[in-house]
Amino acid sequence: MKTINKIKKELKCDIKKCSFFNNVKYIETDIGNFIIKKSNDNNIFINLERNDFDNYIDYKYDIDNYKLYPYIDDFDIDDNEKGLDIIYLMSKLHNKTSYFKEISLDRVKDIYEHKKSQIEDLNTYYEYLRFIFEEKQYLNPTESYLLKNISIIFIALDMVNKYLEEWFKIMNTKKRVRISLIHNNLKLDHIIENNKPYLISWDRAKYDLPIYDFVNFYKSEFDKLDFIDLLNIYRHNINLSREELLMLYIEILMPNKLALNNSQIKNIYDLTYQNIYLNKAYYLILKDDKPNEKQEERQKA
Repeated sequence: MKTINKIKKELKCDIKKCSFFNNVKYIETDIGNFIIKKSNDNNIFINLERNDFDNYIDYKYDIDNYKLYPYIDDFDIDDNEKGLDIIYLMSKLHNKTSYFKEISLDRVKDIYEHKKSQIEDLNTYYEYLRFIFEEKQYLNPTESYLLKNISIIFIALDMVNKYLEEWFKIMNTKKRVRISLIHNNLKLDHIIENNKPYLISWDRAKYDLPIYDFVNFYKSEFDKLDFIDLLNIYRHNINLSREELLMLYIEILMPNKLALNNSQIKNIYDLTYQNIYLNKAYYLILKDDKPNEKQEERQKA
């Protein structure tokens, strides 16, 4: 209430309504409707403007450590159309803000060893669970479900290991990597469709490898969208190199380490969710990487 009163005083306006939706504060006033969010110190919007990226909503007022963003109506758009728009804006953002940064061989080795350790840890963990459960005479639902579906975990880990080795071989000859501004929180709820599409919720934005935007978007919405075409569009829009594509595959395919120490219902839910995720990721990457496999076969012939 203190913040609302401060806004009313600073803007000399009447506040007609104040409410929450989608975890943000919304106010209606006689000078317009606004979304209120806490201020942050990053210069994301300055960087967006400097790089001629205009698919964002800039704040209009800065009052008492809060920023007021003009409220824009969201048209009713199909999720598949939203997904295409997000891929388009993701590609545009990465193309407009990318640059190349030097990377040392030591840094490449650190990344390789970290991923290798992650793979080995997951292999050891799930092999141990399989051994323990197979020795049991009577299995509870969690144990039975894991044994029936554990093969997809090992398939994913084998693929991750294969792609990691190929990535490391390529990166031993590279001296630079592409960096871009990434939104870092892309999901269907974070796009507004109006006279043009706008990305919102830039709080986590930072400079990093561009592929992480696609990875995070996939992990958030893999069960709602068909990502085969979306990945094809994205990789061609920003001309992903082989090493960038390999890291994207690695990040998408890496399984989670499920503790399985909750109730049977929660354990089964977590296992089912990961099983669906890994199967979708497997077929996505198998489909996407097919042209490369055919090219390799032609080269061998």
